Amino acid sequence: MQIGALDQVLTGEHEALRWDRHHTLAAALGLDGVELGVGVNYAQTQLWSAAGRRALLAQSQAQGVATASLCLHGYWQLSLASDDEGIRAQGVCLGQEACGIAAELGASHLLVPLTCPPGVADALARERWVAGMRQCAPAAEESGVVLCLENVGRAFANAHEDVAAIIDAVGSSAVQAYYDPGNAVHYGTDPLAGVTVLGQRIAQVHVKEMGGTLLGEGQVPWPAILAALRAGGYDGWLVFETEPTADPAAAAARNLATLRGWLVAIV
Repeated sequence: MQIGALDQVLTGEHEALRWDRHHTLAAALGLDGVELGVGVNYAQTQLWSAAGRRALLAQSQAQGVATASLCLHGYWQLSLASDDEGIRAQGVCLGQEACGIAAELGASHLLVPLTCPPGVADALARERWVAGMRQCAPAAEESGVVLCLENVGRAFANAHEDVAAIIDAVGSSAVQAYYDPGNAVHYGTDPLAGVTVLGQRIAQVHVKEMGGTLLGEGQVPWPAILAALRAGGYDGWLVFETEPTADPAAAAARNLATLRGWLVAIV
C-alpha cells in the first residue's frame, strides 16, 4: 500500500488555491503522495489553469511524490442532493471537469463526499446522487479515473449498505467507495464491518483518528482494519486526514511511523 496525505495535513491550511510546496513537504516526510483539496472556488485554483497544472506535474515529478487524488470539498456547497436544480448542475460540472484534470496530473482517484443539505429526504438524496453520478461516470471512464464516494455521515448514506447501494445503482466501474473508518466510528457504525460490506468497492482509504489526535490514541481499531483490508486484497492508497496540530510536520512524521509499524506487523 502507498501512503499519502491530504494537503491540509501538511500545512494546516484548508482549501488552498495553490499547492507550490506540498509535494516538497511530502517528500521530506517520506510520503508517497499528496491529496489536493478542491473547494467551491475550484475555478480560481491552480488546478483549473493549464499552466498551473503543468507546474504541479513538474513539481510532482521533481520530488518523486505523486498527486494521489483530488478531494472535492466543493460538494459541501454543490451537493448533488440539493433541492436547487442549478446547484446540482454545478455539482455535476465539478465532477466532470475534475476527472480530466485529475488524469492530467496522474491522479487516479477523486474523493466525492456524499453530502446532503438539511431537509432533503434520505430516499430522495440517494436518488439524486445516483442520477448525478451517472452523469459524471462517463467522464471518469473516459479519463481513466475513479470517482470515490465517501461516507461523511449524513443519514441518507450513513450505513455502509447505503453507500454500497448507491455505487451499485450507478452501475459504473468508475464509481466506487472512498472508505473512512474514522467517519464510521464518529457516526456510530462498525468500522471493521465497513471493510466487509464495501468489499471490492473500496478504491481508496482515509486514515485518521477519532477520540484522539495522533494515530493510536483514539477509538479506531486500525490494526484490525488494515489486516482486513489486506486480507480482502486491498493494495491502494492510505491517505492521512489526520489533525495537523500546531506542528504539522512532527504530527505527520509520528503518524507515518505508527502506520508503517502497523503495516509491517500484518505482513
